[in-house]
Amino acid sequence: MSFFRAFSLVFVAICVTGGSVYSESNSSNGLTPFEKADLRRLLELDVSSLAQIPIKGVLGFEQEYWRNPASVHVIRPEDITLNGYLNSVEALRGVPGMHVSRGLAYDNFASMRNFSGFSTQKFLGKIGGREVSQLMLGSANYSVDDYPVAVIDRIEVIRGPGASIWGTNAVNGVLNLVTKHSANTQGNSVRLAIQDNGTFLGDYVHGGKLSDDSFYRVWVRDQEYAEGTLDSGLPARDDGYLRKAGFRFDKELNSDLDIYVAGGFSTRRVEHVLDLSNRLLHDPSKFVSDVRNLPDHPGFSLLSASNQQVVNNLVATLPSVVPPIPLSVSQQLGGALALSPDLAALNAGLNAFLLPSITYDLPSVSSYPAAVWGSKSNGTVNYPALNSISLLSGMNAGRFERYGEMTNDSAHVVSKIDGITDFDMEWSLSGSLDHTDIYMGHLGYEWEQTQYNISFDANFPLSDRHRISYGVATQHTDLDVKSEILDIFQFPGETLKPILDYDQSFTKFNRYTGYIQDSISLTDEVLISVGAKVEENDLAGFGFQPGVRASWMANDQNIFWAGYAKTHRQPSLRERYTDLTPIWTWNSTTSKWESKTYEGDSSLDREEMDAYELGWRMRPTEDFLFELSTYYYDTQNAVLAATSLTSVNAYEAKNAEAYGGEISVDYMVSDLWRLRGGYSFARGKVGDARVYDFPENTASLSSHFKYSDEVTLIQNLFYSGKTEIASDYNPITVPSHLRLDLGVVWQTNGDWEIGLFGRDLLESYHVETMYPGVDVEPARVERTFMLTLLKKF
Repeated sequence: MSFFRAFSLVFVAICVTGGSVYSESNSSNGLTPFEKADLRRLLELDVSSLAQIPIKGVLGFEQEYWRNPASVHVIRPEDITLNGYLNSVEALRGVPGMHVSRGLAYDNFASMRNFSGFSTQKFLGKIGGREVSQLMLGSANYSVDDYPVAVIDRIEVIRGPGASIWGTNAVNGVLNLVTKHSANTQGNSVRLAIQDNGTFLGDYVHGGKLSDDSFYRVWVRDQEYAEGTLDSGLPARDDGYLRKAGFRFDKELNSDLDIYVAGGFSTRRVEHVLDLSNRLLHDPSKFVSDVRNLPDHPGFSLLSASNQQVVNNLVATLPSVVPPIPLSVSQQLGGALALSPDLAALNAGLNAFLLPSITYDLPSVSSYPAAVWGSKSNGTVNYPALNSISLLSGMNAGRFERYGEMTNDSAHVVSKIDGITDFDMEWSLSGSLDHTDIYMGHLGYEWEQTQYNISFDANFPLSDRHRISYGVATQHTDLDVKSEILDIFQFPGETLKPILDYDQSFTKFNRYTGYIQDSISLTDEVLISVGAKVEENDLAGFGFQPGVRASWMANDQNIFWAGYAKTHRQPSLRERYTDLTPIWTWNSTTSKWESKTYEGDSSLDREEMDAYELGWRMRPTEDFLFELSTYYYDTQNAVLAATSLTSVNAYEAKNAEAYGGEISVDYMVSDLWRLRGGYSFARGKVGDARVYDFPENTASLSSHFKYSDEVTLIQNLFYSGKTEIASDYNPITVPSHLRLDLGVVWQTNGDWEIGLFGRDLLESYHVETMYPGVDVEPARVERTFMLTLLKKF
């Protein structure tokens, strides 16, 4: 909290001094630098694009970007194509406060601000007018839900909680991808991209006109993933494909009433791995107790001095308690002990005095599917915990991995009708149907989710100084979950369990929400917005999420804002209703295999976060924009993965806090040269311990230089601080790294654009992230070269 208080003092000081800074050339008698910059952008756009400029995601109604009392970053289609990004997720790398990391060839992960956990589960995603989060994992896969760049109008990245408008799960922020009206996509557009490693993306969009008030478009995408390499140099087995198609139909019913219907389907086929290196354990406690108790045996003194020394040496190398260790390690130890002449001599001496022999009991190959496990062996892995035991120090565990097909089939349809009434109320009624079938063959787990959504939103001027936004929505979700017992866990005579076992009592969920917000213009310079969202949810119960935001336009060049919100995140179905059985252990005392199950915890309540924000937006001239924002988050009952073998539940609730800030700069140096940059600082704690799942420092710098009317030179530099990936046996630290991308784009006299890009040029490869507990090691993010071809409408 000390950082936030310190910045508050600085913020107040800036407000006082900023209010006195005034430029006659930009006084209220003329256009402000903000308005001049907007006007210049409007003049550069097609007439058909003018209506798409305002931002709606902060206050519930359209408002100029620069007046919004929040940290808002807008990504345009040209930000994707000119920078050589394959999809919209990659474009988030240049947004301050966002951290984008590449795992395997088919996955980019995006998280917002600190304390995001590994997956994208702390901010809300809306793609093409529908919420895309999966209830099972509480996250979204934006690589699958992406759209062709030709149909994207903009991506609004709203940092900071948006619960009073968006509701539950809009914790760290909101990502809202808005698609274009069909009238703005007439003709044909093609985008092709191919990398030197074989990765390919192809988009085709066709738009047409049925009548003066009716338009349509259809599109298809094919994306082929080339196989990459793991950090160790082994093949990553991450090749596969994603194929998608979609449509949209728009009709103007009358001058104040429009309707559209859109839909699409996708199918993805890839492979994923399950790390088995720490899944089959051996409990050596019987051997440890036999050795350590031997000196207390009455017959111990009868042994020869050399035999007593052998026992004393063994005792010195063994702690009083040794936790279960990988069976592969125990097999190495058992083999070494079996060949030890000292142990053979000791057992001969013990037998001579009718004392029990010292044996290292291992399971027979008939007690578990040994042949199957043998087929999954692939070398060794580092196992740091062994170094704390002298007898095991220097050993590595066997590397075992099971690959399985991972599929994602989905389809959706969404419709929206919107209009304006005679008293200037803007309203919309929308509905959507989504169906997703996800199969994780490496885990033996599959679920089908069918989701129905209906929502009504409206805003109207209550008076000259009040604008009311309100809405109601309902969502119903049906779930069908299946589990299978993998071949590696087929233990003869034992009660078998799948790795993930879902409680079938919970397959239907309802959510009812409503919000109201009043945006009040206290003066021409001061705006305050007060609102709240209420929700009744089968997963999180009743929730009340209030929020307040305020902005002050100190003068024509400076805007300050502040905000507070109480926001909620609902636990995922995985966290609440799914039992996890990842480990089987051989008990030498009972000579049986025993499973270790971490239960889902249905008592996990919603996470509740108090969020505070301060910000400053400055535009001294129309060519220069500077923004500073800070935040402090205080979270109660944050749901985190359990880290102890003695834990009963797979997840547990802890309190957490995070704070930080972002700086962004947009500078038109001249008509030929544009610079954009950003810096983010983020720090988080869970309980009293700092966490490093999000880099504490990130930065970016982008340069676009028009060498000529046709040729633009592109440079992007990214910095990411170190992160730590948790593991139950081998935590991995991803070091800080720099990434340099260079490109040249040639825009022909027609509608064609050709780009050549080099990516990650500073080093041959680096690593960024992996799935903890599932992946054995991260994959390399390698230097690549890419050729792109774009035909615009």
